[in-house]
Amino acid sequence: MSVKKILYPSRVGIALALASIVLYVFFSIWPLFFSIGIAFTNATEENLLPNPEVLKEIDNTLACINVITTQENLTERAEDVVEKVANTLRALEKELIAFKQAVEESEDHTTDLYVMLNASAIYVTVQGLRLIPEQVQKTFNCTEIGFQPTRPLISSEAVRNLSVIYDSVSRLSSQYLVMGRDDLLNSINLTIYLIRSAEEYFTGMSSDLQGYFEIVSQSLISDRERLTMRYVGLENFKKLFADPRFVYSLYKTAVFVATSVPLKLLVGVALAFIYSSPLVWGRKVLRGLILAPWAIPILLSGLTWRFLFNPNGQLGKMLGLDIYNYEWDAFIVYNLFETWLAYPFVMTVTMGALAGVSKDLVEASYIDGASAFTRLRRVVLPLISKPLMFAAILTTGASLQAFMVPLLLNGGGPTKPISIPGLGTRSGNVNEFLILFGYNRVSIDKDYGYAAATYLVIVLLLLVYVTIWFVSSKKLRGGR
Repeated sequence: MSVKKILYPSRVGIALALASIVLYVFFSIWPLFFSIGIAFTNATEENLLPNPEVLKEIDNTLACINVITTQENLTERAEDVVEKVANTLRALEKELIAFKQAVEESEDHTTDLYVMLNASAIYVTVQGLRLIPEQVQKTFNCTEIGFQPTRPLISSEAVRNLSVIYDSVSRLSSQYLVMGRDDLLNSINLTIYLIRSAEEYFTGMSSDLQGYFEIVSQSLISDRERLTMRYVGLENFKKLFADPRFVYSLYKTAVFVATSVPLKLLVGVALAFIYSSPLVWGRKVLRGLILAPWAIPILLSGLTWRFLFNPNGQLGKMLGLDIYNYEWDAFIVYNLFETWLAYPFVMTVTMGALAGVSKDLVEASYIDGASAFTRLRRVVLPLISKPLMFAAILTTGASLQAFMVPLLLNGGGPTKPISIPGLGTRSGNVNEFLILFGYNRVSIDKDYGYAAATYLVIVLLLLVYVTIWFVSSKKLRGGR
């Protein structure tokens, strides 16, 4: 009877398999679905992970306003305090204006009896303002009626101005004798300005306290909605295709693919033919050196190219290129940089394909009298067409996803107004390719829902491209 040899018990195997599935779902599937879901929300930096304490403050303040406006005793107390403040400020304004006129009409304000009487009246009136800031804070303090924490129901600046007005008027009424005429008048004018600002605020509250609370409530509700992530359906996608910046980014990406891919193939194939020729001395060493772009980190490459093509850099100055102010100057440098990064791959693929080309076939065509160009076009290129198609497909995908090239050189600039007929005009970076456009919506605008919608559109475009790739590859394999 044979005995089965097992690596570990079935229960352990099942446990490991379940753990693997859970980890896969958590680290791969869940983030994917979460990212897709974000595209259909109004997610921003503020509402993606809002502070619970802030939300609690808003909710408590709204509840507090509801209690104050529905309980008659609390409403009457608030109305009385606000009306008292408004009346005191009006009285102070009138007395300060009279005080100012007395100072202006007097020959010597330090000895004028009328000035002294006005100063005394002001001093008496301002004493009524001394305790008012505390009364206002106490009346509009939600903590006293059981709500904590809350946001202030009344402007902190308005309450602070009451204290400033009290200090200023007290100083005027008690120290006017030691102040110069011009300094005194300037201080009076400044105090009148402060009083009028505060009077306007509290008079508005006094005339319609319910309306004031409605305005505060609407502001709090707006803040609450801004901090709440919610489903918005296809709004981000409508916004995306109505954005001139995105449409122009789509156009610029297509132009970049159309220009960079042929350039990469041309340079890579040309170098492959050159360094496959036995006429080139030391070609093995040169082949190794010319693959340097693969060995250099892209960050270092980008910084080097930006330095060289800076308007004051060696190549930028020599070629008259300004990548920071001229759109197409930057676009040309993007193509050159992308070609420099990609030609080693195209060259390697082509050299591998050339190594498989039969020398006998090439020599036979030579004997038949075919010229060098004819041998290249009729014999060599058809034999290496499949590897070249493979290289073209991959480099096209790389150009569609171009991100580091514009980011490292000039951030996708320059920044200019972008106009699209029917969509209007918006200011943006004129060399933002699709991936960089989505990145900037996160890093600059902090609009995660909009950025996720952008990337979802990009993924769909890439899926279309990959489908075309597979169909083309299948045809190249003869339908197998």
